[in-house]
Amino acid sequence: MDEKVKENDDGFSNMERLKERLNMTLAFCKRYNMSAAVCYLRIHMPPELEPYKNHDIESVLLQKMITRLKNAIREIDTVIRVNHTDFMILLHDITEHYCQNICERLISVISERYTVDFHQISVSSHIGICMYPYGAENADELMAIAKVQMFEAEMDGENCCSFYKGTLDPKAYRTMLIENDLPYALKKGQLQVQYQPQYSLVHKKITGAEALIRWNHPSLGMITPIEFINHAEEAGVLNSLFFWVLEEICKNIENSKEQQVKYSINLSVNQLLLDHFLTEISSLLTKYSVRATQFTLEITENIEIYMIKSVNERLYFLRELGFTIALDDFGNGYFSFSDFLKLPIDYIKLDRNFVSSLMKNKKHVGVIAPIIQMAHNLGLQVIIEGIEERDQFLEWEGLGCDLIQGYFISRPIPFEKFFDTLNEIENRVKEGFS
Repeated sequence: MDEKVKENDDGFSNMERLKERLNMTLAFCKRYNMSAAVCYLRIHMPPELEPYKNHDIESVLLQKMITRLKNAIREIDTVIRVNHTDFMILLHDITEHYCQNICERLISVISERYTVDFHQISVSSHIGICMYPYGAENADELMAIAKVQMFEAEMDGENCCSFYKGTLDPKAYRTMLIENDLPYALKKGQLQVQYQPQYSLVHKKITGAEALIRWNHPSLGMITPIEFINHAEEAGVLNSLFFWVLEEICKNIENSKEQQVKYSINLSVNQLLLDHFLTEISSLLTKYSVRATQFTLEITENIEIYMIKSVNERLYFLRELGFTIALDDFGNGYFSFSDFLKLPIDYIKLDRNFVSSLMKNKKHVGVIAPIIQMAHNLGLQVIIEGIEERDQFLEWEGLGCDLIQGYFISRPIPFEKFFDTLNEIENRVKEGFS
């Protein structure tokens, strides 16, 4: 946990002052046999607010939240903004029952609908609580345990709070370690990029590869992005991760001089809207003499976000540079093919749930086949991921997919072994049908 957070304009004290206040409170409580509580609050912004990050709408929304927070606690209590949407609250001279009431009131007032510039916005939140002296007896432990309990509250459902009862949930503790240690993973060289081949059913060979991050954590071992990527924004490293992955690929292309493979990278709207994003991405390509045509950017959010003018314009600019644009996890939410006529999309990447649903019920072909056909009618290519067996490969080949990705083709491979194994992979795929 970052012990040094700058003073905010919202009037909240910083972490240094909170820890000083907490130590004073603990000394007072110990002397007079009183209790106290540390509460870790995380607010979850709705996905549709992402395009307005760092804009007036989100700033006004945060100010409204802060006002509600201040009004929901007592004057003797202390609250500090840890980062963008996390807060630490110190409750003085309090019983567990009264602490529960305050936390439930905080969640209730925060979740009430907000009106900002004619937008109706709802947020959710979770609170982890550790009490003195029952849970811990020093400031560092109280704050760390409260954060772990916040993760346990997240596992309990929306708008929940969780008290520490003497044992830490292993999953919540692991999540806390991951979020706390992620900012140091890049600096300490713990991350690596591996490449999962994509097999073209048209050309009968490997024509692409998705870049996937692996984190070799010193105590937790190898961690996949499924487990840590959602915490990258809270840890403040999401944008750094994107540019690090892009630069690693550029270095590999420059060193290998291999041109026949197109590399896919996941791109979020947060990165797309960074002021320096387009400049930095162009600079990296120039630095390593790499062409944009060697990359596919997989956009991952709800498609409606990309209909917003500022987001849409940037996508078009990237496509003009030469990048291929793919819509990832297609079918995981609401979609309309008419939207594709307004977006610079070249591929759709079908969600792996389509694979499992087709295995369970062959009638789903009646849903999947028209989707693929409609995509082709619109000039889009179709990728399916999650193919692990020969029969699945044959099914999706028969449905008209253009690219196949999954363990049946290959597991992710380090770059130094990638091109040496391409022929082996292609021959193995062909032999599987002989």
